[in-house]
Amino acid sequence: MAKFHFNDLHSFKDFVGFVKLCSPDQYPPRDGVAPEEQWTLELAFEGLRYGLALAVKEKGDRPAFEQCRGLVEEAYGYYREGKKREGFFKLEEVCKLLRKVPSR
Repeated sequence: MAKFHFNDLHSFKDFVGFVKLCSPDQYPPRDGVAPEEQWTLELAFEGLRYGLALAVKEKGDRPAFEQCRGLVEEAYGYYREGKKREGFFKLEEVCKLLRKVPSR
């Protein structure tokens, strides 16, 4: 089973929304994976970083992707500090930026 369930920018956009809604600790159980592969904040943000790298491969390096990388790291920091609201709104900014990049 793939570590992440997306393989292009279009499906990655959905993943960002999933992480935004479930972070920092409301992730659903993952079927068919080992206990150490269940969703955690760390794994979700690893997926965000991977997805942005995938987006760059698919669409080329764009200023929006660079902005998203910074916002993802800010969100991760906020969640780790227990600042859920701030983390959520940083991920909302990522969603808004990615919506402007055509993916289909």
